[in-house]
Amino acid sequence: MAKILWFRRALRLYDNTALIHALEGKNKVIALFIFDTNILEELPPNDARVTFIHKQVAKLHAQLCEKGSGLLVKVGDPKTVWQQLIKEYEIDEVFFNRDYEPYAIKRDAEVTGMLEEKHIPCYQFKDHVIFEPHEVLKADGSPYTVFTPYKKKWLEKFNRQSLII
Repeated sequence: MAKILWFRRALRLYDNTALIHALEGKNKVIALFIFDTNILEELPPNDARVTFIHKQVAKLHAQLCEKGSGLLVKVGDPKTVWQQLIKEYEIDEVFFNRDYEPYAIKRDAEVTGMLEEKHIPCYQFKDHVIFEPHEVLKADGSPYTVFTPYKKKWLEKFNRQSLII
């Protein structure tokens, strides 16, 4: 049995919430990165962002190798990649940090749904934001549509939270 830590935006070992949780317990953790062809196909050839991500993935793999591990890198549609991984590995849990882009939300819901149908629990974590969208709302519970009131509420909440930590 193995846990899979799905790296996406947070291509780092330091201060990575999903990584911290994945390492709890006894089962082996497989680190995974998927070059998502749904995203890549929309980008121009030789896109600087892809070059940057490739370098970060290589750096992450090297860091994991120094610790006696490595990074499993796949290319393809994430749902198809996950279907292959389920056949190749005995996966008992999946961990990843939340992504808030519309495509990522849809992708994550599809992958999570597919994995949970196979009785593989998925654990998502807040990592690269201070507050998630539902954490800074107007008094009536609705989201802000004007920046200045949102900013004031965000700072008020941030200052209160800073005092707690």
